[in-house]
Amino acid sequence: MKKNKIILFLMICCVSLIHAQDIHYSQFNASPQNLNPAQAGLFDGDWRFVGNFRSQWSAIPVPYRTLSIASDTRLKTKLEKDVPALGLLINTDKSGDSRFTTTQLFVSGAYVKKLNKDSTHFLSVGLQPGVTTKSFDVSALTFDNQYDGDSYNASMSSGENFSKTRITYFDFGGGLAYLWKKNSRTLVSIGLSALHLNRPKQSFFNNDDTRLDVKTNVSAIAEFPVATQLDVLPSILYQRQGTFQETVVGLFGKYHLKPIDGMTTAVSLGGFYRIKDAFVLVANMDYKNFNVGFSYDINTSKLIEATNRRGGFEISLIYIFKKVAPFVAKKRVCPIYM
Repeated sequence: MKKNKIILFLMICCVSLIHAQDIHYSQFNASPQNLNPAQAGLFDGDWRFVGNFRSQWSAIPVPYRTLSIASDTRLKTKLEKDVPALGLLINTDKSGDSRFTTTQLFVSGAYVKKLNKDSTHFLSVGLQPGVTTKSFDVSALTFDNQYDGDSYNASMSSGENFSKTRITYFDFGGGLAYLWKKNSRTLVSIGLSALHLNRPKQSFFNNDDTRLDVKTNVSAIAEFPVATQLDVLPSILYQRQGTFQETVVGLFGKYHLKPIDGMTTAVSLGGFYRIKDAFVLVANMDYKNFNVGFSYDINTSKLIEATNRRGGFEISLIYIFKKVAPFVAKKRVCPIYM
C-alpha cells in the first residue's frame, strides 16, 4: 500500500511537470541562453560554446535526462557603441515511462549597447524565436484495460484514444540584461526574461484551452574579491510559470591559481539552495578558455520518501574562443566585450 501511494504521488508530480514546467538546470548560470536570450554575446571572447547535461531522479525506475548545446557570438559591424549578437540553442529532454520527449531549437538575437566610454556598463536586449516538438510513446505504457484479471496482456486494447502523439509549435521569448564589469574579478549581472510569450497550445487532444504558461525569470549574479586570490560569488534566481514558482540562492568561493599562459586558472566551490526542494553542491574550474562545472542535487522535498534524497547529477562545459577583440573603446577599464 505504501509503495502504491509513492507511485501515485510520482505520477501526479510528473503530470504537473509536463503541463507546467520547462527544461531547467541547477547550474542556471552555466546555461545562459536558456536563462535569458539577452545573454547572447554578453561574454569576453569571439565565440562561446556551451554544453549541459542533467540526469534527474536516478532512484526512480525511469530517470529524467536533459541535454543542451548552444553557441553564440557578436557580429562585426561599423557601429561605435553598439553591437548585435546571435546565438543558437538546442535542447532535448526525455522523461518517464512514456518516453515523453521534448526537442527545442531556438535562435537568440541580442543587441548589446555600451552605456559609458570606459566599457564597464552594458545593456542587452534579446529576442528568442524557436520551434518545439513534444512526443510520447503509447506502446511503452500499460493501462488497466490491458489486465485480463490474471496478468498483463499487451494484445488487449488500452481503451485510450489519443488524437496525436506528437505536437510541434512555434515559441517566442525575450529578455533584458544589464552588466557592470569593472575588471575580470569584479562584476554584477542582472537579468529579466519572459519566455513563451505567445502561449502555444500544449494539448494532444486538440484542446485549445491547454496552453503553455508564460515563464518569467529574474536573476542576479555578482563577483568581487575579498582577498588576494579569493573571490566571493553570490547569486539568486526567481522563476514563475503559471501557479509554479522557484527561488534559488547561491554562494561560491573562487580561488585563483597561478595563471597559465597568461590566462585565468581558478577553482570554485559552493552551492545553491532551491527553496523547499533541494540543496545543490557545485564544484567548478576555470582553465584557460574552458569552464567546467559538476553539481549534485540533494532532494529535500516531499519526494524524499521515493528518491532517498537523491536528486539530479549535472555537468556543464563552456569553451570561449578568443582572438583580438574586434571592437575596442578609446578609454576602458578592462579589456572586455567591446
